[in-house]
Amino acid sequence: MIRLTVIAVVLLTAAPAIAERWRQVPGGANASLSIDLDSVKRDGPWRVFRTRTTSLGMPGAVIGVVAMHCQAGITELRAQRAFAKGKMQRERVFPLGKRPRQKLPNPAKDPAFRMVCG
Repeated sequence: MIRLTVIAVVLLTAAPAIAERWRQVPGGANASLSIDLDSVKRDGPWRVFRTRTTSLGMPGAVIGVVAMHCQAGITELRAQRAFAKGKMQRERVFPLGKRPRQKLPNPAKDPAFRMVCG
Protein backbone atom coordinates (compact mmCIF):
# COMPACT_ATOMS: atom_id res chain seq x y z
CA MET A 1 0.00 0.00 0.00
CA ILE A 2 2.87 2.36 0.77
CA ARG A 3 4.38 1.67 -2.66
CA LEU A 4 1.14 2.68 -4.38
CA THR A 5 1.03 5.89 -2.38
CA VAL A 6 4.62 6.74 -3.26
CA ILE A 7 4.03 5.99 -6.95
CA ALA A 8 0.87 8.12 -6.97
CA VAL A 9 2.68 11.05 -5.34
CA VAL A 10 5.54 10.81 -7.86
CA LEU A 11 3.15 10.72 -10.80
CA LEU A 12 1.08 13.63 -9.53
CA THR A 13 4.13 15.81 -8.92
CA ALA A 14 5.51 14.98 -12.38
CA ALA A 15 2.20 15.68 -14.15
CA PRO A 16 2.67 19.46 -14.43
CA ALA A 17 6.13 18.93 -15.93
CA ILE A 18 4.80 16.73 -18.72
CA ALA A 19 1.73 18.86 -19.41
CA GLU A 20 1.34 20.37 -22.84
CA ARG A 21 0.03 23.84 -23.54
CA TRP A 22 -0.72 24.15 -27.26
CA ARG A 23 -1.53 27.58 -28.65
CA GLN A 24 -2.77 27.96 -32.21
CA VAL A 25 -0.91 30.34 -34.51
CA PRO A 26 -3.35 32.66 -36.31
CA GLY A 27 -3.54 32.46 -40.10
CA GLY A 28 -3.75 29.65 -42.62
CA ALA A 29 -7.04 28.64 -44.18
CA ASN A 30 -6.46 24.95 -44.98
CA ALA A 31 -3.99 24.06 -42.24
CA SER A 32 -3.57 24.89 -38.59
CA LEU A 33 -0.26 25.31 -36.79
CA SER A 34 -0.03 25.07 -33.01
CA ILE A 35 2.99 25.62 -30.76
CA ASP A 36 3.53 23.83 -27.44
CA LEU A 37 4.51 26.77 -25.25
CA ASP A 38 5.65 24.47 -22.42
CA SER A 39 8.24 22.87 -24.71
CA VAL A 40 10.18 26.08 -25.54
CA LYS A 41 13.78 25.59 -24.40
CA ARG A 42 16.98 27.56 -25.02
CA ASP A 43 19.79 25.91 -26.98
CA GLY A 44 22.48 28.58 -27.24
CA PRO A 45 21.05 31.36 -29.44
CA TRP A 46 18.24 29.03 -30.60
CA ARG A 47 14.88 28.41 -28.99
CA VAL A 48 13.74 24.85 -29.61
CA PHE A 49 10.04 23.94 -29.43
CA ARG A 50 7.41 21.50 -30.71
CA THR A 51 4.80 22.26 -33.35
CA ARG A 52 1.64 20.42 -34.37
CA THR A 53 0.25 20.80 -37.88
CA THR A 54 -3.12 19.53 -39.01
CA SER A 55 -4.59 19.93 -42.46
CA LEU A 56 -8.03 19.60 -44.01
CA GLY A 57 -8.42 16.24 -45.68
CA MET A 58 -5.39 14.77 -43.91
CA PRO A 59 -6.05 12.26 -41.15
CA GLY A 60 -3.85 12.82 -38.12
CA ALA A 61 -1.20 15.42 -37.44
CA VAL A 62 2.47 16.17 -37.97
CA ILE A 63 4.51 16.92 -34.84
CA GLY A 64 7.72 18.79 -35.53
CA VAL A 65 10.74 19.87 -33.54
CA VAL A 66 11.65 23.36 -34.68
CA ALA A 67 14.38 25.79 -33.67
CA MET A 68 14.14 29.56 -34.02
CA HIS A 69 17.05 31.98 -33.90
CA CYS A 70 15.47 35.09 -32.42
CA GLN A 71 18.17 37.64 -33.37
CA ALA A 72 18.60 36.41 -36.96
CA GLY A 73 14.92 35.64 -37.63
CA ILE A 74 15.65 32.11 -38.91
CA THR A 75 13.63 28.95 -38.35
CA GLU A 76 15.14 25.49 -38.65
CA LEU A 77 13.32 22.15 -38.86
CA ARG A 78 15.05 19.47 -36.78
CA ALA A 79 12.60 16.52 -36.81
CA GLN A 80 9.11 15.52 -37.95
CA ARG A 81 6.77 12.73 -36.90
CA ALA A 82 3.58 12.01 -38.83
CA PHE A 83 0.74 10.46 -36.81
CA ALA A 84 -2.50 8.96 -38.13
CA LYS A 85 -5.10 7.05 -36.12
CA GLY A 86 -2.95 7.24 -33.01
CA LYS A 87 0.09 5.55 -34.59
CA MET A 88 3.33 7.04 -35.82
CA GLN A 89 3.44 6.58 -39.58
CA ARG A 90 6.74 8.23 -40.45
CA GLU A 91 9.66 9.89 -38.71
CA ARG A 92 12.29 12.16 -40.22
CA VAL A 93 15.28 13.45 -38.27
CA PHE A 94 17.41 15.96 -40.12
CA PRO A 95 21.21 15.82 -39.60
CA LEU A 96 23.05 18.95 -38.50
CA GLY A 97 24.26 20.11 -41.93
CA LYS A 98 21.05 19.31 -43.83
CA ARG A 99 18.34 20.90 -41.71
CA PRO A 100 15.83 22.93 -43.73
CA ARG A 101 16.07 26.62 -42.81
CA GLN A 102 13.89 29.58 -43.62
CA LYS A 103 14.63 33.27 -43.17
CA LEU A 104 11.57 35.17 -41.97
CA PRO A 105 11.05 38.26 -44.17
CA ASN A 106 9.58 40.36 -41.34
CA PRO A 107 9.93 38.62 -37.96
CA ALA A 108 8.12 41.40 -36.08
CA LYS A 109 4.90 40.62 -37.99
CA ASP A 110 5.19 36.82 -37.78
CA PRO A 111 2.79 35.49 -35.09
CA ALA A 112 4.85 32.33 -34.41
CA PHE A 113 8.00 34.43 -33.95
CA ARG A 114 6.19 36.67 -31.46
CA MET A 115 4.92 33.63 -29.50
CA VAL A 116 8.36 32.01 -29.17
CA CYS A 117 10.70 35.02 -29.00
CA GLY A 118 8.38 37.76 -27.79
